Amino acid sequence: MSIEFSLFDPAQKYGGRKQFDCGHAVINKFVHDSLVTQVKKQLSVAYVLTESDQNDRLIGFFTIAHHALDASLLSTRQLGSLPRQVPCARLIMLGVDQDFKHQNLGSRLMKHALAITKKSSSLMGCYGLYLDADPGAAGFYQKLGFALLEGNKSPESSPMFIALRSIP
Repeated sequence: MSIEFSLFDPAQKYGGRKQFDCGHAVINKFVHDSLVTQVKKQLSVAYVLTESDQNDRLIGFFTIAHHALDASLLSTRQLGSLPRQVPCARLIMLGVDQDFKHQNLGSRLMKHALAITKKSSSLMGCYGLYLDADPGAAGFYQKLGFALLEGNKSPESSPMFIALRSIP
């Protein structure tokens, strides 16, 4: 098995994209029905993990875009002197097919998302990475250094943030 990381190409046919199943109905529907359109419209950029020896089977992905976060959501230790709207990256969606769970592929995707956030900060303003964690995923993101912005809101999604200076 050869797993490769790459920029998602909406013109390419990825094996198994329509059968992708990460166990989360909203994310699955997004991959099946909206991923190609979102990327074509440049509303986000997607990166994928594919199994190259299986017709580039889509086994994991994330989407990321520029975002602005209201500074009032950040804790005083993250603030310093900031404008009211803080430029950041936003992780919109992330998923790993259930057939590939427990192989640290979610962590691998997140390391790439954090690296992209760090690199983008050298090209234009980017204070950190924001995301809305699904219920039950907050612990995964906290292990990566993210902080809850409003406390754990489970069973709803929980807003989380990691400042650029905290990204390894």
